[in-house]
Amino acid sequence: MARHVVPAIILLGLALRIVYTVSVYGPFLNLDYPGDYWDYHIAAKQILAGDIGFTHRVFLVRPPLYPLIVAALDVNRPLLIMLNQLLAVMIIPLTYRMARQIGVPVRLALLAALFVALDPTSIKYSGILLAEPLANLLLAAAFVSLLALKQAETRSATVFWGLTAGGLIALSALTRPAAYLLWIPMGAWAAGARWRAGLRGLAALAVALPALLGIGLWQQHNVWAFDNGSFTSVGTFNLLYYRASATLHLAQGRQDIEAVKLSLARRVEERLGNAGESSAEEWRQKHRFNTSRIDAAMREIALDVILKHPAEFVIAALAGAYQSLIDVWGALSLVGALWNVALLMASAIGLWALVHRRRWADALFLLLPCAYFLAGTLLVCTTCMDTRARVMITPLLAVMAAYGVMSLLNRRRARSASLSPPADS
Repeated sequence: MARHVVPAIILLGLALRIVYTVSVYGPFLNLDYPGDYWDYHIAAKQILAGDIGFTHRVFLVRPPLYPLIVAALDVNRPLLIMLNQLLAVMIIPLTYRMARQIGVPVRLALLAALFVALDPTSIKYSGILLAEPLANLLLAAAFVSLLALKQAETRSATVFWGLTAGGLIALSALTRPAAYLLWIPMGAWAAGARWRAGLRGLAALAVALPALLGIGLWQQHNVWAFDNGSFTSVGTFNLLYYRASATLHLAQGRQDIEAVKLSLARRVEERLGNAGESSAEEWRQKHRFNTSRIDAAMREIALDVILKHPAEFVIAALAGAYQSLIDVWGALSLVGALWNVALLMASAIGLWALVHRRRWADALFLLLPCAYFLAGTLLVCTTCMDTRARVMITPLLAVMAAYGVMSLLNRRRARSASLSPPADS
């Protein structure tokens, strides 16, 4: 059955994504593309102009893998959108595979794949010019590899799947930085998941080695090219201009968030010993592409604001949790929010069922990446994201939700059996 149904679900997911994209951009996909895409556009143009050392300052914000793809397609935006949609739907069969690896029956594993195909946020963010489809596909492949690592029976298979998983995590981070520390919790998970099977240290080392290598090399590149040892400067920028600014905005009761951001930018310049006035936008652009000295000043000021206003920090975090898990901006806002509530409820039921059955390794496998990405979003970027911030864990939520549906069905069958009258003798 799966041989026929999985391709049908993939085609359904692709059709929904095409319909949404055409409705937004028109049939020729020739409208303007604002927002983060311009960073990738500039980076790709620099590559095409010969910057193969990635020395333009935009590469401090955006790692090079997606700009390389943009350059390979000669910055053809309609082709990029079509490629993104194809990459996005390939997460569907990987979700089915993950569900089967965890032990979900075929029919409910197909349901998990269908959840990904129908997910409004996944539909929305597969048809725009961002790095998410590629980064999330690499992550989904890493998750499949981690489950294969858990089940590996030989030393060679353990090393192979561990190296594959760690390498895919590194490639995902080099596409979109969100996953650059994911190797830490998942390496620890790999050691725990192999507790009875042995080769625990080898499994954890195999995951960590390629991730550390890829991420460390990029950080060294940034030291050499930009005097900044961060993997990306966007984390500190968002920490100050989104997370700290939202906290300070609540604490001061101001109506104008731009005035708050201007005051923070001025504090950074004063901390650096710079005199003079400038516009908030000019300062923010300078701070977005920063050196290690500017990065340290921005981080210190952001943490100072957060530590001085802990109550406002918590309130902003709660708002951020709503935005990250439920809110969908744009045309799909209502249906997306209702879908997200239902998906989260089913996922919680599925996770609880795994815990109740003492399937600790599977429960932690699903929970740890979700906790990692949610914590990172709430710490760094509260007001700048809707559920785009959770698209990378949609396959995990879908598997949990399918397991939750299975748990509810089993409970209903058990209740029906207990209420049935005994058969006539």
